[in-house]
Amino acid sequence: MHIWVYEDAADRARKRAAMQADPEWIEYLAMSAEAGHLVSQENKLMVPAPFFELP
Repeated sequence: MHIWVYEDAADRARKRAAMQADPEWIEYLAMSAEAGHLVSQENKLMVPAPFFELP
């Protein structure tokens, strides 16, 4: 499980676009798909609870 914190949805979109444009990331995805290690993946966007404070 990984939890990534973004400023907002636009920040997430910018960072994901940059990642998808990175040749090393594209190569990693190809190798990962070829290896077949990922069985399933689920993504969820969450909003922090009112009492949550970033460190």
